[in-house]
Amino acid sequence: MNMKPRPFTPSPYRGGGENSSRPYQGRASLGFALLYLTLLLTFCLSCTRRSFDVEPGTLTYHLPNDPINFNPVISEDAYSHAIQTRLFESLVERDHRTLELKGQIAEKYTVGADKLTYTFYLRKNILFHDLKPLTAADILFSYEMMMSDKVPNAHKKVYYKDVQSISAPDAYTIVFRMKKPYAMALEHLGGFEIIPKHVYSVGNFMTDERNFRGPVGSGPYKFVEWKNGTRVVLTRFEEYWDKKPDIRKIEYQIIKNDAVALQALKKGDIDSYNLKPLQWTRQTNSDKFNREFQKIKYLATSYRYIGYNLRRAPFDDRRVRRAMAHLMDLERVRTTILEGLSEITTGPFLQQSLQYNKKLKPLAYDPTLALTLLKEAGYAPDANGHLAKDGKPFEFELMIPAGGGFADQFVSVLKEDFSRVGIQLNLRKLEFQTMLEKINKRDFQSVMLGWQSGIESDPYQLWHTSQREKGHNFTGFGNAETDGLIEKARVTFDPTERNKLYHRFHEIVYNEQPYTFLYASYALIAVNRRFTNVNVYPIGLDMLEWKIQKPVMQ
Repeated sequence: MNMKPRPFTPSPYRGGGENSSRPYQGRASLGFALLYLTLLLTFCLSCTRRSFDVEPGTLTYHLPNDPINFNPVISEDAYSHAIQTRLFESLVERDHRTLELKGQIAEKYTVGADKLTYTFYLRKNILFHDLKPLTAADILFSYEMMMSDKVPNAHKKVYYKDVQSISAPDAYTIVFRMKKPYAMALEHLGGFEIIPKHVYSVGNFMTDERNFRGPVGSGPYKFVEWKNGTRVVLTRFEEYWDKKPDIRKIEYQIIKNDAVALQALKKGDIDSYNLKPLQWTRQTNSDKFNREFQKIKYLATSYRYIGYNLRRAPFDDRRVRRAMAHLMDLERVRTTILEGLSEITTGPFLQQSLQYNKKLKPLAYDPTLALTLLKEAGYAPDANGHLAKDGKPFEFELMIPAGGGFADQFVSVLKEDFSRVGIQLNLRKLEFQTMLEKINKRDFQSVMLGWQSGIESDPYQLWHTSQREKGHNFTGFGNAETDGLIEKARVTFDPTERNKLYHRFHEIVYNEQPYTFLYASYALIAVNRRFTNVNVYPIGLDMLEWKIQKPVMQ
């Protein structure tokens, strides 16, 4: 699956933050990893008038940072993805109840007996937001742009490297032919977002601003406005082909201060907010709060980590990386800063996935063992009590997203613990987009981020050696055995046998520690009780099915 980076808050998008999770809101994630900052999907309207009184059909969320862009062919952050899932659709999607794949733009599909031919039959009643019909020409164009050498999206291209051809026998049929079988082919061939050719083929795809800030899709909501640092507004697409949601408008307010967001929630100016652990346990337990809001908790489809650049000293030495893990008292942080509302994780898969190797236990906090490993790596105390090697003190830089929250608190604990054994940690805070740019240039020593993904993921995007230079394998990890396991898993269709390969892969990553794996957080969602039919599914909440309770006259 494609993971997205999340700031801490790449699902593989990328992201990071205290609750590095976001509620699932209507489209089950297909393969890509997202990098994230903590994606707290909440909203503050005016903080002076209740949104219920102003616009009863509006759902309000909060974003702690601006999205990067709204072009689904290129974007890789979870903030952008959270909004794009309302605007764009794909050939197939996952049923949020069963997690099985089902048609979306495609009314039906067939898979050849040789697992090399995939045929999608499109619905004939789908319109884009500008009321032009969606046809096979748009599928071809979307695929061609995604695979273009001129488009910098290596994190997506990796899933299509075995596609031999794509064709359109008629205006409503698409046929993919594979060079060889791929166990997750259906998910990826049907999982990329479809953009209208008549809009995005005009001008320069990579430089025209409208391609990044004026999205046109076929989803249940259409774009209205994006005011940087203020808000993003979507409105219901009245000509949507499927059942239209009750919620007529979605507003995302961009506010960075968690305390302000919580106060806005309590005033009724925010409808739904992903609470911080302290807010969940100590600041939202009053009778009044519980009368007005539901509190919903589930394990999010994400994890956070500290990643190391294996191309540079000191993290080119496995003993140093393992020592890092033994110097972090994750259990103490989990029970204090995180209020027990997270699970310590050990590897590159979701804990709720069958891919996850449950036999592997978190590396224990053990400064003595850490010092032994560092001594083996050539480090010893100097005259000032600092650890040093070849006369050079052990110090390193850790990048975290600007904005405070969990990352700040966690790093303050790390600095203290590392200082006790003679290691100097230098903290560098950067805006998320700047951080991504440095990561993509491999210009870093260590970085704290998180990955958000679907229940099953293909580790090729993050861990195959072919992705070291331009893909999301920015640590530079990998060897012949790990590549072999990844590649074999891609052609193993029996899930039990495939998961055995993933368990071995997990074990190698655990032993090598290219990341110090930290936590899988719980999504801690507060939802205004004026919304009903709020159900929790294996991958979270689906706001497209929420109903709006009409106000009672007093």
